[in-house]
Amino acid sequence: MSDVLGVIVLARNGERTEYYQDPSSYAGGLTDSTPLGVSSLHALGSQLRETYLTPGAPAFIDGMSPDLADTEQIKVRAKAGTEGPVVFDSAIALLQGLFPPTPKNKITLADGKEVVAPLGGYQYVPMETVEPGNDRSMESWTDCPNFKKHVVSFHSSDEFKKKAKEAAPFFKEAKDFVFGRAASLENIWNIHDFMSTQLTYNQTYAYRLPPTYVEQARGFADWHEDSVFSDTDAGGIGNIAGRTMMHTILTSLERIAFNGDPLQMMLLQTTYQPFISLFHEAEIADDAGKKLQGIPNFGSALAIELRKGAPPDTRDFLRMKFLNATEGDWKLVHPFGHKADIPLTEFIYRAEGASIKSNKEWAQVCGASGSATSSRLSLPTTAHEAARTAVPLALGMMLALLFVFVSHFVLGAVRRKREARRVRLLGEEAQLQGPQAVVVDKVRL
Repeated sequence: MSDVLGVIVLARNGERTEYYQDPSSYAGGLTDSTPLGVSSLHALGSQLRETYLTPGAPAFIDGMSPDLADTEQIKVRAKAGTEGPVVFDSAIALLQGLFPPTPKNKITLADGKEVVAPLGGYQYVPMETVEPGNDRSMESWTDCPNFKKHVVSFHSSDEFKKKAKEAAPFFKEAKDFVFGRAASLENIWNIHDFMSTQLTYNQTYAYRLPPTYVEQARGFADWHEDSVFSDTDAGGIGNIAGRTMMHTILTSLERIAFNGDPLQMMLLQTTYQPFISLFHEAEIADDAGKKLQGIPNFGSALAIELRKGAPPDTRDFLRMKFLNATEGDWKLVHPFGHKADIPLTEFIYRAEGASIKSNKEWAQVCGASGSATSSRLSLPTTAHEAARTAVPLALGMMLALLFVFVSHFVLGAVRRKREARRVRLLGEEAQLQGPQAVVVDKVRL
C-alpha cells in the first residue's frame, strides 16, 4: 500500500505566443495558447496520472478513484487575470491527460439504454477560475502599490545598476533583433520573451538570431525576475506571489490530512511568479544550490505530497518534488533546511506566519484601497469549518425569505384598506376613456 495520502500540484502554464508585461506594474497584455503549449500540459497530466492514479504505482493515492473523476476527491483552481486564457487552456489540457476519456463514463436510463459521454467518454472535471478582482490568492502582485514600490526600489539599487552595466554590451549587440523594443535591463522580461517565442515559432527569425543571444537574455531575465519576486524576509513584499498562494496550500493540506474530508488532490494552475516566491519563502531555492533561482520553464510543476510517517512515527510528512519541464525528471526539493521529508506540523508552523489569509490582509500589505477586502482566499480548512460556514448562510437566507413574505403581506393589507376608503365617482367622470394613470401608494413600514 502506498504511503501517499494526497497531493497538491502547482503547475505553470504551457507555451504561448508573445506576452508583454509592464516592467514596473506587471500589468499584462494579450496572448494565446499554442498547440505546443497545451500538448506539454496534456503530457504533464498523463505523467501525474501515471504517478498518482495508477494502482500499484509507488505513489498511488490510496482510495482515490483511478478512472472516473470523483469531484469530491479533486479540486482544480486556475488563475484568471494576466495570462488568464492561456492558464485556463493549460488547466483543461492537464485535466484531459489526468482523466482521459473512458467508456466507463456512462449512465443507464430508466428504459435500460446506456449513454456514454461524448468523445468516447470525455470527463468534465469542474474547475474554479480565480479572478483577482474577487480573490487575490492566485494573482497578488498586480494593482499592489507597495509591490510596485518594491520594483522601483530594486531598479534604483546599486546591485541593479551593476548588473545593468554588465548587460550593456549584450543590449547593444541585440538591438537589431528586438525590433524597437526597449533594450534595457528593466525590460529584460519582454526582451527574452520576444526572442524565445520568435525562436520557437518564426523560422526566419530562428535562422538569423546569433548563437547565445537567447541564452544571454534568459540569464539576465532569470536574475531580474528572481530578484523582483523574492525578498530577504519570508514576509517581505517581494514574496507576495507566494504568500497568498501559501495560504491555499496550507488549508488544502489540512483538508487532505483530515479523515472526514474527501479531498485528496488539489491542482493549482498558475503562471511563473508564485514558483519563484514560494521557493524563496520556504527556503527551497537555497537548498537547491541556486538552481531554482529563476523562471521555471513552461509546463513546470511542483508536487507537494502528504505522506504517512513510517512506524512507529504516527505523524504525517511532506515530500516535495519539482519538474522543470524540459529536464524531464522530477527532482526532490527540501524546504526550511531539511534534507528529507518534513513533518506536516512543522511546515505549517514555519510557513503560516508569512502567509496572507484574506483580501483584507492583502490590501493592508499592499497599501491598496478597494471594496474587495473581506473575501476569504480559499476553501474552509476542514469539512467541519465548511459546515459551520454553511449554517449561518442558510439561516440568513431563511430570514431574508421571511422578511419578503411579511413585507408582501403588510403591503397587501395596506392597499386593501386604502381601496376601501377611496371615493368612487359616478356620472361623466366615471365614463372617461384613456390611459389609466398608475397610482403608487407610498407606504412606510
